[in-house]
Amino acid sequence: MGRQPKSTAKSSVGSLFIAQVDGTIAKHRAPKVDVGPFKKSRINSLRKLNTFCYALSAIIVLFSVSTSSWDGYDNYYDGMGNQTLLSVAPYAQYIWYALYFLQGLFIAAAYMPSLWSSEYLGYTALNHTRSGWKAFKKSIPVEHFPVLCASTAISVYSYFKMNNMSLALGSSCASTIFLIVIIRYQFLVTPEPISYEEHFRGIKGWFRRRRVDADEDLLNEDLHDQEFRSQIQQYFFLKLPFELYAGYNLAWSVSIVSIIVHREITSEELDAILACVSLVALLGVGCYVMWSEKKGMFYGVGAGLAWYLFGVFFELLYPSSTVVFNFYSDAAIAVTKYMAVSFASLFVAAVVVRAIKYVIKGGHRFYEEDSEEDEDDVRKIVLHGIAAAESGGKHMIHEAEDGVVHVSTTVLPAVAKAVENTSTRSIQAVESTGRRGVQAVESTRRRIIEEAADEVDNISVVIDEALDEAEEGVIGALEAMGI
Repeated sequence: MGRQPKSTAKSSVGSLFIAQVDGTIAKHRAPKVDVGPFKKSRINSLRKLNTFCYALSAIIVLFSVSTSSWDGYDNYYDGMGNQTLLSVAPYAQYIWYALYFLQGLFIAAAYMPSLWSSEYLGYTALNHTRSGWKAFKKSIPVEHFPVLCASTAISVYSYFKMNNMSLALGSSCASTIFLIVIIRYQFLVTPEPISYEEHFRGIKGWFRRRRVDADEDLLNEDLHDQEFRSQIQQYFFLKLPFELYAGYNLAWSVSIVSIIVHREITSEELDAILACVSLVALLGVGCYVMWSEKKGMFYGVGAGLAWYLFGVFFELLYPSSTVVFNFYSDAAIAVTKYMAVSFASLFVAAVVVRAIKYVIKGGHRFYEEDSEEDEDDVRKIVLHGIAAAESGGKHMIHEAEDGVVHVSTTVLPAVAKAVENTSTRSIQAVESTGRRGVQAVESTRRRIIEEAADEVDNISVVIDEALDEAEEGVIGALEAMGI
């Protein structure tokens, strides 16, 4: 007996084989899972680091906010001593829950295939940049997020638990710097708004619809709707967490400054002036950020400032303690109160107007720009359409000429030959039919003549018999008469 082949170490038992078209079989291989920009271990490690820093910061911040007993402070007397014209109502601190919910969306985006490659997130940019100081200098969001979490945790804990306003202010300013560099990076990678000539897309569409059917037009509309929804999703997951935090943190830093000044210099006039100057400065910064650039919406900055200002208004309207009324005059309280609510209402109106404008125009695609080149753009579009029409007409003429030549050289001879063959066959058929008709007529004529002759013979026999009978009758009559 021959030697049996040795079994291999790797058994194919349980493997899946698929039949191919040519009759062979091939081993099924599981499809590769797309992991986006996280193929590199350092980028995947950064994602895990961001997740850990977010979780730790959320625990510290939300614990500090939720366990404070009076107006955000553990000590009642600390709370009374820190009351100024820019202090907010206690429930205004609940914005920290919203901020960390939105930052959770930012972390979740790194695990969503539809978002993890977004430029606003920053992981894709790390594929072309080494992590560390170079990536940090480029303000990539995911590189700054861990230090932002650290500075936020220190600032909130110092403010609510330690009552150390200097450390809280320093950490808050650091958070502001990190937020600015993150927002600036996202602003730089935001696509430029399409120029005013997009408003003349109807002219382009007229020429395009002559070549594109209705189904493709509907497909283009669906693609545009999907792109618009994708922009909204990216904004809420990747940009709003930092914009809302930046707006509120800026105002919160101003309130910490007012507390420090109030502790060092006890002066009602100075506090009132500082409050008015701070509110005007917040209004100027908010308006500049929201309206200076067309491609940067910055709704969150205005919303964060508005939330803080409404907190100031309701704290002065329904104070949580009598310290404010005992220290400040009614005029200072009224001026600060109405300035806060007016500026907050202005920010809300700006956010609503910009949001409605964005929705109506379908995103940042259709911003209008006053330009002297509008007529030139339209003229270029029309001339391009005329040139396309002329080119199409010439092409049609050439095709018609080629068709005429093809007809004259190929089709007409074939038609003439077919007509000639048909005429010959028709003549032959007529001649054959004529000959058959003549033969039939001649045969009928002979038959009629023969039948007529037979009838004449029969008639003549009858006549002869009648004459014979008449003759016999006459003879009999004569004999009867005796003649």
